[in-house]
Amino acid sequence: MNSGTLLASCLALGLLGLRPAQAQEPTLVACESLVALRLLTAEPPAARTAERPGCTRVARDRIGAVEQRAMVGGTPYECLSLKDAERCVWVVP
Repeated sequence: MNSGTLLASCLALGLLGLRPAQAQEPTLVACESLVALRLLTAEPPAARTAERPGCTRVARDRIGAVEQRAMVGGTPYECLSLKDAERCVWVVP
């Protein structure tokens, strides 16, 4: 790839609002129940916050293995174990 093609690609990505892969956020939104997570994901992306009953932000280093999986309406969901907790928390993978 020559420098002109590379520059054009970078400009196109910038105009589209796309960024190269970056490190994952240190936290993710997790919910105590699949129902709470489904209600959260039904909201427009800009309105999704952890400030919803049954949902909270969880540090990624507290997340463990998948305990349960569900598929609802073609969308996958996972319930992940959480360090120092008895129950798993639901997330969209």
